[in-house]
Amino acid sequence: MSTAYEATEWVAGMPFSEGRSLAGRLSKVGGTLVLTGDAVMFKPVGGLGQARSFPLTDIHEVSAYADRPPRLRVSTRDGRALVLMVLASRAASMWSKDTSARDDAVAKINARLQAG
Repeated sequence: MSTAYEATEWVAGMPFSEGRSLAGRLSKVGGTLVLTGDAVMFKPVGGLGQARSFPLTDIHEVSAYADRPPRLRVSTRDGRALVLMVLASRAASMWSKDTSARDDAVAKINARLQAG
């Protein structure tokens, strides 16, 4: 019997670069990070960018990646990766030290991965 999960969402942005440079701190598109019962998705605001979706069965690891702004990294079993900024609000600065939303996303996604 499968367990029904309610979708969980966080404010997110896709940086220009996956690095820790200034380009990695600037968002090229804002959006929403969504955890569903079977996938992790990035949905751009207003459809202004490319949506990304990773089935939970394809995800190897989700980890805190960097601070200021807080970022996480989704790594797949086949070596693909996606770095996203995860912030407490859409008005948060790229210099924000508040990692609470990112840490919450990492914990909840990893708990879902562990639950199978």
